Amino acid sequence: MFFKKKLSVEDYCLQNLTTLFSSERESAWEALRRASNDSQFIAVEGQLYNNHLRAVYIQLMLIAVAKNCSMDASFEANAFVMMYLKERNLSEIHEISRGYNRAFGSSYTDGVRQMVLHFADRLTAGKMQADTIEQFYAEFYGILRIFFDDFKRFKLVPKN
Repeated sequence: MFFKKKLSVEDYCLQNLTTLFSSERESAWEALRRASNDSQFIAVEGQLYNNHLRAVYIQLMLIAVAKNCSMDASFEANAFVMMYLKERNLSEIHEISRGYNRAFGSSYTDGVRQMVLHFADRLTAGKMQADTIEQFYAEFYGILRIFFDDFKRFKLVPKN
């Protein structure tokens, strides 16, 4: 019988948030933006772009936790993320992420598609090129797949 390694919700969230706020992550995102050849998208201010991608990443992580773990673990993950952002004076990212949460929940068939459309609307007022939108659609699903794969290797356990 195979038993999954147990990992605390706090450790899982901290590990992902540390990566999310790294300069390496920002460099990779900037390279992705520059490679798009989408003038409306390239014109977006860098910090705004990074904050929106962080909000998307956070929501995708929380979606994966909610779909794969107990309600207690999901609640703890949400609370941990909110406190992590608040303690670092990054509450605006929490506010931005709420829009992505609503976008995901607005569709019964493809919440990720709605997140991408929200992303395009917020960053370029809907002027993002179709191929850039499709690129981010694939990127967002890729991120979500990575999170789902995490739960094949370990089980999140809440403190209580």
